[in-house]
Amino acid sequence: MKTPIFHISLASFSMISLILLSSFMSSRGSTDTNSSKKSGFVQPEQKESSFQNLNYFEKRETDIEYKLTYGWKDYTNKEHSMDFPISKKQLVNAENEFGYYPEELRKYLEERLQGMRGEMILALKKFTSQLIAKSKYSQYILIEEIDAQNFVYKISVSRPYSLYKEVKLEFDRIRSLLAAEQKKYTKKIDEKKEKLRRDYFKKRGFRFIGDKIGVNYRRSIINNRPRLKHVMTALKKNNKKLSLHQFMSLMLAFIQEIKFEIPPLQENKKFILEFWVPPKVLVYNRGDCDSKGVTFASMWTNFKRYPVILIKIPKHIFIGLAIPSFSEEGFTINGLRYTLCEVTGPDKMPPGMIAPYSRFYLQGGQFRYEMVR
Repeated sequence: MKTPIFHISLASFSMISLILLSSFMSSRGSTDTNSSKKSGFVQPEQKESSFQNLNYFEKRETDIEYKLTYGWKDYTNKEHSMDFPISKKQLVNAENEFGYYPEELRKYLEERLQGMRGEMILALKKFTSQLIAKSKYSQYILIEEIDAQNFVYKISVSRPYSLYKEVKLEFDRIRSLLAAEQKKYTKKIDEKKEKLRRDYFKKRGFRFIGDKIGVNYRRSIINNRPRLKHVMTALKKNNKKLSLHQFMSLMLAFIQEIKFEIPPLQENKKFILEFWVPPKVLVYNRGDCDSKGVTFASMWTNFKRYPVILIKIPKHIFIGLAIPSFSEEGFTINGLRYTLCEVTGPDKMPPGMIAPYSRFYLQGGQFRYEMVR
């Protein structure tokens, strides 16, 4: 999802397709239950881009907010600008609800599992004591408590020494039974730990795809939608006469001109998995495909609640809006026709036009998608 989209001619795409095809044929298959090989995708026509970028950005800081000014060009090379604030509180809240610190996760799990581990020690100690009590060699096998969380048991044979071998066999039998009993408790603790771990990550803005964690884009869009409502109001203010398609094009051009930059895996010791929340994208005028895609969707869903899909292919994300495409080109999922949009930039691609890289994976059915209304 970290691929900047530059314009590539059809001739160069043919060569790239041959290179990609070999790896694609060896690993072909859907990566998610939402993938669809019968997607209704039609290849859009690629034309040489003549669109210009203005790339104007100004930020002024006060005690409570950032005052931002953006300037950009649409697909007719007409210049546009808008001013809007992002409060520091909005930015802090957005960042606080996403990402995690490893030490915080460790403490979270430790605090919640401490009781279960204590119960396990008490139960195992009682279990071992009962086994020793029932043994005819109980006087030679002793339990020694180290602390509330640990105990050991050992052999103590002074006389007659000839009993040591028999006592040792009994000791090993008890040890084997104890190990089996401990395994039952450990399994329960591990299951509880995994559940707690998953719950923690979900609360911190992540989701699970199999055993791997990823950014919960849908949750980020829903959480940040109200934070960007006034940005959408500012964009609509001077563009009230535009049609739906014209407004969508204006907004896409704005997002594409935000500078492309890949977020780090972690920032200030906090893991963010290469994702910046929408207020940060706007305040710092930078982001990659998923950061900018979520920013676009967070804004757009304040304007129209048409379904939005985030389409995930290897190392890249782009979006689709449930609006009929400008021409015959489009993309259909579950009966809804979507206009596809490359939000990444820095090259300008109007709605309905996607990069050859994106087209290749769509045509091969190698994609996942996530819908937001």
